[in-house]
Amino acid sequence: MSATVELARLEGKLFLREPTSLFFGLVFPSLLLIALGQFYPGFLDPVADIGYRRYVDVYAPVVIALGIATVGLVTLPPVLGTYRQFGILRRLRTTPVRPHKLLVAQLAVHGTVAVVASAAAVAIAVLWFDAPFPEKPLWFLLSFLLAVTSVFSIGLLVGAIAKTTSGATALGMLVYFPMLFFAGVYVPRTVMSDALLTVSDSTPLGSAVQALYDAWFGAAPSAFNLLVMVTYTVVIGGIAVKVFRWD
Repeated sequence: MSATVELARLEGKLFLREPTSLFFGLVFPSLLLIALGQFYPGFLDPVADIGYRRYVDVYAPVVIALGIATVGLVTLPPVLGTYRQFGILRRLRTTPVRPHKLLVAQLAVHGTVAVVASAAAVAIAVLWFDAPFPEKPLWFLLSFLLAVTSVFSIGLLVGAIAKTTSGATALGMLVYFPMLFFAGVYVPRTVMSDALLTVSDSTPLGSAVQALYDAWFGAAPSAFNLLVMVTYTVVIGGIAVKVFRWD
């Protein structure tokens, strides 16, 4: 365990030295919420079509999902691709530190970044924009946990099959941008057609946004949304573990 903790500490330092990953993974979600709330016309006004809530309230779960996707699909896979491309994983086999400990350390670091970024987004929504605190905190935490595990499973699969840094980046982006669309980053889920909402709910990030939204405003997330995230976690995560190669 001490080797894994030490690896996580070192990987954390490396992450903090990457300004691009640090900005987009840790800072950008909250910065986006602030920018929309402060400068987007009507973002702080109650809207009848969304139950007289404000768009800043509705968009907060979307920002959390954005942060999770950025960490899980944009910053995590290239690290694994880099370590595979330059033979770092292969060389670790000759040391007492087994390669899987490096993988656990990476997941711990990126998971921590997702938690911090999401906590910052919640704090800004509540303290800066006077949004209500999540009314069902336990359901909110469960939804967040499943969002992280389901999206990270996809990121792990990308990192498992990518042989180079550039390959991991390209594959991650190929998944990342459609995920953001279905999560409501570009087009709010509130204006999506029923057919598009069905597709959105079938993606882990779309289900994550809906589950987080429900828990935030006092309702238990639907079993379907939770099941979608569990399914991605188990199925995609299982495939990622099965096809993962250390060299």
